[in-house]
Amino acid sequence: MRFPLPAPLLEFLILASLENEDSYGYEICQTIKTIQAIKEPVLYPILKKLQNENQIDSYEKIIRNRRRKYYALTEAGRNELAAMRQDWQLYVDGIDKIVQPKGETHA
Repeated sequence: MRFPLPAPLLEFLILASLENEDSYGYEICQTIKTIQAIKEPVLYPILKKLQNENQIDSYEKIIRNRRRKYYALTEAGRNELAAMRQDWQLYVDGIDKIVQPKGETHA
């Protein structure tokens, strides 16, 4: 993709990926990689920031004798995700007004 993801957009994607199911860092990274190449070392500081802001929580789980740190969306995180979705829609609508050929609308 030609457009690198800025940190706020990565935060949005992380929160959205945790909305329906708790997940661990590698799995979150793989989800984001479906649209943008990202390395785990980029992801973990953002997870830490979201945790410090009480938007996500973490807990450990042992899977096949391996300890994994799982992340879960908090109520504050759900509220932030809802606000980000509204901002995102305004952003997309604004961009579409500029980049869409005249007479076409975003589907």
